[in-house]
Amino acid sequence: MKTLFRNAVAVLAAAVFCLNLYIELAPQYVVHPPVKLVFAAVFAGLLWLAFFFGLPKGARAKRRRDYVMLLFWYYLWVLANVLFFDNAFGRGFTGHLALDAVNLEPLRTIRNYISAYGYGNISLYLVVLNLAGNLAAFAPMGFFLPALFRWQRSIFFFTATLVQGITAVEVLQVYSGAGSCDVDDLILNLAGALLVFAVCRITPLWKRVCAVTPREKTGGG
Repeated sequence: MKTLFRNAVAVLAAAVFCLNLYIELAPQYVVHPPVKLVFAAVFAGLLWLAFFFGLPKGARAKRRRDYVMLLFWYYLWVLANVLFFDNAFGRGFTGHLALDAVNLEPLRTIRNYISAYGYGNISLYLVVLNLAGNLAAFAPMGFFLPALFRWQRSIFFFTATLVQGITAVEVLQVYSGAGSCDVDDLILNLAGALLVFAVCRITPLWKRVCAVTPREKTGGG
């Protein structure tokens, strides 16, 4: 009975993912951030039930990494959609090089948003969406990378990976016409990821993070 329930929930999770995929990519729909969070929470919850319902503790430990890995791939899909295809953020490949959308002056864009809000030219929602949204975009990396890859538990390798990855995204956005290349995006994206990494590292959460991919035991002679 428990196996039947888990299989049914797995099918439902797959259906939720397919529905999410369809409405995100269909041009007639605009999926706003709160709705995206609801889809993510429902998918993660269903996936948890499908993986762990009715299993003994030992079996749950073995499935933990697979569960986190699936969530990681789901997160990567959501992130790629937001960065390159999302109607809610005006994304889409134009094939035109957008060199006029390049900012290499640190904190310029952040100051402009704050100033524009102070003068009443833009809403608080847009300020929060653009600034807090950039903080949140790569923040889950602070959990996923050290949880799934042991070498990412070094702050040096973690930071280097994020800097290279975010820079590549910014350059690709300009070359594809899907967005701008802004050093402030790099600053905010990296800050969000480092904040989550630091919170995990200095709290008891670190044990749970490391338990996802534990170190291999070496036999003693």
